[in-house]
Amino acid sequence: MTGLVTAVALLPTAVAAESLSYNYLEGGLALYPSYESQTFLGVDGRGSFAINENVFAFGGLKYLTDDVDLTALHVGGGYRHGLDASTDVWGGLTIEYQDIDGDKQCFNTGFSVECVSASVDDTALGLRGGLRHQLDDKLEIGGSARIITGDLDYVGVTGTARFAIRENLKLLGEVDLYDGELGLIGGVTLEF
Repeated sequence: MTGLVTAVALLPTAVAAESLSYNYLEGGLALYPSYESQTFLGVDGRGSFAINENVFAFGGLKYLTDDVDLTALHVGGGYRHGLDASTDVWGGLTIEYQDIDGDKQCFNTGFSVECVSASVDDTALGLRGGLRHQLDDKLEIGGSARIITGDLDYVGVTGTARFAIRENLKLLGEVDLYDGELGLIGGVTLEF
């Protein structure tokens, strides 16, 4: 009986030790080869910090450039639910800031030259969620979706893989459909 009580008492500890980490920083290069007739190249960075076993804070920054610069920043809070020791579903609410910065466009009205800025920005709410699964001791796979509201609203879907090369260091590969446009992200994840 004592052994059973000890095993039950240690079970949450064992599951928590094997569960997916929500304490990480990750980043890398991003390529969106045909986004709005641009070939965007830039950086993508994200981070997450576990507040307790289920609640975490997260955020990210994406900066892409071509003829137009695109900056997307998000910060929010999320909740994870472990389906088992190697699979989580999660969801969260975010504040999203987007800025699209283009060159000034000038035209001659016949009386004067008028210049107009092609820049726009927006702050709005976002809803993000997904599934993470530790396939084996080296490979984690996952998928996520995001719905961003506001004037620059869009829907995005990603497929992610993280491959461990050291205990807390993983290679990151991601395919992103950003408002229907294909993007590829490659980088590293550092867990702490």
